[in-house]
Amino acid sequence: MKSTSSRSVLSRRHLLGLGLTTAVASGALAACTSSGTSGTGGPASAVDTDILPTYRSFDEVVPDLAPQPGLTSSGFFRYPDPVAFSDSAPGDGRPINAMVQTFLAIPPALPQNAYWQEMNRRLGSDLSLSITPAGEYAAKFATAVAGGTLPDMFHVGPTPSLPAFMEARATDLTDHLSGDAILNYPGLANLETDCWKQCVINGRIMGIPIARGIIGVPVLYARSDVLRERGIDEDPASFADLLELCRELTAPQANTWALTGVPMAYLRGMLDLPERWALEDGSFVSTLTDERHLQALEAGRALEAAGTVNPDSAVAPLSQKKQWLAAQTCALHADSFVSWFGLYQQNAGLDGFEIHALSVPGYDGGQGSQVQPIPNVGISAINIDAADRVESLLAVASWFAAPFGTEEYLFQKYGIEGTHFTWDDGDPVVDPDTANQVELGTRYIADATRVLYAPGRSEVVEQAYDYQSRSNTKVIKDPTLGLYSETASRHYDSLNGALLSLELDILAGREPVTAWTAGVEEFMAGGGTEIIDEYRRAHAEAG
Repeated sequence: MKSTSSRSVLSRRHLLGLGLTTAVASGALAACTSSGTSGTGGPASAVDTDILPTYRSFDEVVPDLAPQPGLTSSGFFRYPDPVAFSDSAPGDGRPINAMVQTFLAIPPALPQNAYWQEMNRRLGSDLSLSITPAGEYAAKFATAVAGGTLPDMFHVGPTPSLPAFMEARATDLTDHLSGDAILNYPGLANLETDCWKQCVINGRIMGIPIARGIIGVPVLYARSDVLRERGIDEDPASFADLLELCRELTAPQANTWALTGVPMAYLRGMLDLPERWALEDGSFVSTLTDERHLQALEAGRALEAAGTVNPDSAVAPLSQKKQWLAAQTCALHADSFVSWFGLYQQNAGLDGFEIHALSVPGYDGGQGSQVQPIPNVGISAINIDAADRVESLLAVASWFAAPFGTEEYLFQKYGIEGTHFTWDDGDPVVDPDTANQVELGTRYIADATRVLYAPGRSEVVEQAYDYQSRSNTKVIKDPTLGLYSETASRHYDSLNGALLSLELDILAGREPVTAWTAGVEEFMAGGGTEIIDEYRRAHAEAG
């Protein structure tokens, strides 16, 4: 339990980033390719919603800012007094093997890891983890599949013919999770219904969502303190305003530029443009031939041509771009919403550092649209060979999904008090010397939905909550949630990769904007037509 003297600072959680041109929530390792596919099998199919689990929110922890369904996350100004989420260890006493990815450094092995040892004690089973860097996980997963060495629980890597794979290698969880059956696993029941649509395969619940909720949306951050010094106190109200702002913030002779990269997701939001797919008059369509793509690319080219984008942006990793923002080399930075809190944590020692997310205006004025990606960063599964202990393994997954504010969440994210964190004014503060022990990658077995929480910065939580309240009144959702296309599972990544490469060439001026049309024709001829037809049939099947 917390002491009366201390508590602060977020755990070193992975911050989901955005590339220059597309919002990606760990998309390379999402369960069903970056097209966001999942569903009920066959060349194209969709979810029978009658099979989905009952949603029951955990109400024993009261947020400072109440969630508004579809609009805002829960907001917390301090970590609540931790409440117990479970009254017994979830494990069955037998060893558990699991395979996960991590975006952080590999933690110390079990003999040198006090946190891992304590986790095993609390689980009531010895958890053996195969922890793989995210960039290597796809290859590791494919090797395990080919060699028949998948463990008891595993994060599902990129998998062509996903329905056939899951049917052959994963335990059917339907009887344990459909409807009110999930209430035996309150951590999983606390995950919202939409998260489960990605887990329904061949009409059965075959996986567990790795949920993130609505916090993975793409945003364009501004250094508020820098803008205030320039006398700028209003967000752009149109693309013309954005271009003018970027010109004002750019001074190459002083090694400063407005943008860390071209914010294509933000520009598409200005144009109310879904990146790839949309529902129009109740029918599933592709937006690739929409002329607004050309307009968005023209806008991106205008920002580049005006010299407002850091010239190294095309080759710089996300971490470098965040450093540019911190050093005031750039004042505007495209990233994911959850990075709002991480950026404050990373720059805690920087005097005056202040950021906010720019509102998305319409291209010519009014309100633009907020892009909302699929609410998961993938799914996990229980090996069919472990079906005889499915109830215990689901209890373990439910424990890993314990909500914010519980003792279990506190332990999973921060570790052991006095060893991995201390309390400071109502918040847990991680010990940088031992924090790496806590990052075991278990969040890719199951995880709680994220909340708004910035230790010691209640005003940041209020700003983020207010941004969600305003921006999520007009959203673009990914209509592939709950749908499956076999062609997409096999070919979408390569087809989409070619389009993204073309987009970069256009933005850099190596290709004209009109080259987009030919690129789309190649996409369609290479499998895009089949993908759209399969999604259309799946959507029609869903009614």
